[in-house]
Amino acid sequence: MRIRSDNRRLRTVRLGAAVCALVMLIVPGAAWGAGEAVIQNGDFSEYPTVRLTVSLPAELLGGAEPQFTVTENGSEVTGLGVEREGRDAEPVDVVLAIDTSGSMEGEPLDSAKEAAVEFVDTLKASSRVALVTFGTRPTVVSAFTDDRSQLAADIGALGVEGETALFDAVSASAELARTSGVNVAGIVVLSDGGDTASRGTLEDTVSAVNAAGVPIFAVALPSYEADPVALETLARQSGGRLVALDVVAGLPELYRGIAAELQDRFVLSFTSARPRTADLEIAVTARSGDQEASAVSVWPNPLLEEPVGAAYEPFSLPVAQDLAQLSVATALIWGSFALLIAAVALFFIRPRSTLPQLRYYGQLQQEGGGAPGLEDADPDSMRNRMMGAVEYVAGRRGFTETVSRQLARAGLPLRPVEYISAHLALVVGLGVLFALMSGRFIVGVLAIILATVLPMYAISWKAARRTSRFEEQLPELLNLIAGSLRSGWGMLQAIDVVVEEALPPASEEFRRVQTEARLGLPVEDALRSMAARVGSEDFTWTVSAIAIQREVGGNLAEVLDIVSDTLRERAALRRQVQALTAEGRLSAIILSILPFGLLLVLSLLNPSYVGLLYTTTPGLIMLAGGALALVIGIIWLSRVTRVEV
Repeated sequence: MRIRSDNRRLRTVRLGAAVCALVMLIVPGAAWGAGEAVIQNGDFSEYPTVRLTVSLPAELLGGAEPQFTVTENGSEVTGLGVEREGRDAEPVDVVLAIDTSGSMEGEPLDSAKEAAVEFVDTLKASSRVALVTFGTRPTVVSAFTDDRSQLAADIGALGVEGETALFDAVSASAELARTSGVNVAGIVVLSDGGDTASRGTLEDTVSAVNAAGVPIFAVALPSYEADPVALETLARQSGGRLVALDVVAGLPELYRGIAAELQDRFVLSFTSARPRTADLEIAVTARSGDQEASAVSVWPNPLLEEPVGAAYEPFSLPVAQDLAQLSVATALIWGSFALLIAAVALFFIRPRSTLPQLRYYGQLQQEGGGAPGLEDADPDSMRNRMMGAVEYVAGRRGFTETVSRQLARAGLPLRPVEYISAHLALVVGLGVLFALMSGRFIVGVLAIILATVLPMYAISWKAARRTSRFEEQLPELLNLIAGSLRSGWGMLQAIDVVVEEALPPASEEFRRVQTEARLGLPVEDALRSMAARVGSEDFTWTVSAIAIQREVGGNLAEVLDIVSDTLRERAALRRQVQALTAEGRLSAIILSILPFGLLLVLSLLNPSYVGLLYTTTPGLIMLAGGALALVIGIIWLSRVTRVEV
């Protein structure tokens, strides 16, 4: 369908139509505008192959075979194919719109009736005609029919009345052509006056004609009320043409020529040069002897409507016969994928030869008691057997201890086997859920990746936040321990004071040190275990200072005061550095997320535009290069904004 015109193009056509009207008044002739071709249809379904259906004026059809020249965006095409339908052409369907206003009374209407009957008789017997008349309002006298006697009777019964609703009549004819379900070859509009009664405007009529995609053959009769500018605008905008007569008597001959023109058509085919412009402006010129006719039409560029190359078809899972079969197949696929990820992770984690004592104390204590390694009352339950298998596989490569350290640092009341089992269930469950909901492989892979990464990131974030809160408490805790030592208490008694007075997470960690010391573990070893568990570099230095002082002797309270002052100064410097690098860190975060956000938005708004990245070789190269540059940029930005204190 022809592209709709904007206001600028409409104004240009109006200006050209005004010039044409002036020429019509100056240059006499039987039929001005008869030497123009009409591009009735354009077929771009096999683009870059383009097929145009062109009709020529009657004066070019009776002589030598016309010679065609076609230009695309100003460049002449090569390898032009021409096929003449002629008598073997299929029947055509046409809308006849006849002005029956008061100004048509007498000879104009009689000539219009005669011309309409001549037009119907000239068409093939199986061609169909719809009859529309317009006075004060348009009337569909007859829908599309091939009953010649009925059409002749309807035409003969026409009479004049009222004003001229030209725009409404053309809109009604275009709507009739659009909704008829047939391939209408054209709308022939006859009028001798300007519009005086329409409810719609010229712009509304142009929009209706463009929506129908049917060319208009406008015939202007001589009259003091004639408005060739409006008729010329409608004809030009639809890809048709205007024919203006200076004598009414020539109307029947003109209609016979239009009927022959609509049936004796030419099909032009060529290969487009595929220009990267929004529109394709195609100009057709036909020559036969000393006669010449031309037409210009603008079409939307098919390259911008869908991606070039093979269409992007996302991989989807096979459709099973029922939901149960699909669920089992999906569970097996995503379960295997999750186990593969777990196996790769376990392979790269080093095994540990020993496990520290009381490694599950924190988790068991928060659960409400129990000893490490104890199972539930029913050792043969499905839950215990599954968790036992997970613990065996994870423990083979030391994965259990790594998870235990992370859970303890985050302060979560979970044993490693419980977390690993829940994580695997989450990965498999989300994989099955998204597979059932979307059926797309890429969506399932993204769900698996998110389900694998997000829980681990959440635990790391919670552990880092807990460590940060502990480091904020540490200077005050050291002062509290130093004060207790000056009062004559021992180290274990000072830890008891911290357990009673401090807030979590410090109270929780020192309570564990207190318990380990009471069970016989040396205080220095319990503090070292706490330093490794908390992951605080400041506390590690503090424990080292305490261990050195207890070996060589000295005033431990004074040492702790010095360490406390040092930690406060380091914390102040760290906060200053955080403030100075805040803008850079925020920029790094935004620049890292922005490409993914833009990709998501463009995928939602214009999938065909983004699809070029996945369906063409240059797109894949650009995607790989962009991903590599993004990774390098993220690493560089993180290093630039990271200042160690």
